[in-house]
Amino acid sequence: MADGEKLIRVNAPGTVYVSQEFYSYMHEGSVIVGVSSNSAYTLPSIIIPKKAYELAETDEGAFVKKLLKLADIAKGDYNKAGFAYALSKNFVVWYAQKSAFVLGKKGIRVVSLSLGLIDTGMGQKEAEHGDFLLKTTVEGRMGKPEELGFAIACAADERNGYLAGVDILCDGGATNGEHFLK
Repeated sequence: MADGEKLIRVNAPGTVYVSQEFYSYMHEGSVIVGVSSNSAYTLPSIIIPKKAYELAETDEGAFVKKLLKLADIAKGDYNKAGFAYALSKNFVVWYAQKSAFVLGKKGIRVVSLSLGLIDTGMGQKEAEHGDFLLKTTVEGRMGKPEELGFAIACAADERNGYLAGVDILCDGGATNGEHFLK
């Protein structure tokens, strides 16, 4: 896993920059689908720094510093990076929800999709440490890349025009499985 700062900068301000660039060219009826992770749901809501999230658009340095400071409460480099990753992906969900209300006025729809383990090279590496997630999926397996592609295409489809400002969990039920399979 990459270091926490890199994870935060790529996933959070990176999402802001890419979204801003795209929506500057978008027209009414366009859609932005932010890609998050079910890791966004692993943090207790009491520690999610939503006020710090607002800094991502105005003061990237302060934003990154606040998230890294929070991630530092975890023990060990791997756990700190995991915490930073979860914060950054939680930000992606938050940013999609916030952006939906800003861009909706221009006829641009925004949603996010939070993935579980997907059977790719990266997913296989994640499974080495996160194989417990497979035990909480409905089918006990990783998602297939084509299933993810279909989910993104469905979220972006114009027939889903009323789907906006939400996050779609596309994790095989793993997030909910943690609650039902105890």
